[in-house]
Amino acid sequence: MNWNGLELPDNPYYQDDAVIIYCADCRSILPLIPDKSIDLVLTDPPYGINYNPHWLSERNIQVGKAPVKVDRLLIGDDGSLDLFFLFSYGKRLIWGFPYIYDPNALGWLAWDKQPGIETMRLLVTPMEMASTTLWRGFKTIRCMWGGYYRDNGEERYDHPTQKPQKVISWVIADYTSGNDLILDPFLGSGTTAYCAKKLGRKCIGIEIEEKYCEIAKKRLSQSVMRLEV
Repeated sequence: MNWNGLELPDNPYYQDDAVIIYCADCRSILPLIPDKSIDLVLTDPPYGINYNPHWLSERNIQVGKAPVKVDRLLIGDDGSLDLFFLFSYGKRLIWGFPYIYDPNALGWLAWDKQPGIETMRLLVTPMEMASTTLWRGFKTIRCMWGGYYRDNGEERYDHPTQKPQKVISWVIADYTSGNDLILDPFLGSGTTAYCAKKLGRKCIGIEIEEKYCEIAKKRLSQSVMRLEV
């Protein structure tokens, strides 16, 4: 099928003028997309961390609460997924450092989740990092994100590693231009696609779990007010 001048696989899960989503293993779709058509890879792959928070259950036992049982292990998150194929794209920002090691990364982005909040009171990792080829050295972005503490009250979807719009939009706005094509082969709940559309870019998203494709579809089906940059 033809989408924005590209010959892409038929039967996408969702498409509009700005975004196309495939519900599939990205390794089966990426060989069908010309590398040279992609202006930026922006993604958050599973990288071998068990998201079932056993540490939270242990903490609750210590403070006299019932254990918490959560089933949030992502497909491909057993540590066996070879992500080397991501490093073939020139412009990329990949979450998961240092668990995902990009041998040719030039810089890193540190996302501080808890500005102004006493970290001991929040049951979240206080910082996440991404490696990138977009700049040299370290950059930091501060965006509150933990439990009910969310930047500007942003809605939290049922995905264990959802990234806030502020963080993703900052990367897209500063390191891409209008109508650039962004690729997220681990789309999750669709934040990359949503922000790309809002900022007037194009996005190809791939997600293996249908329940997350459905969340992304609903988000993108809603009216998105375009943000000029």
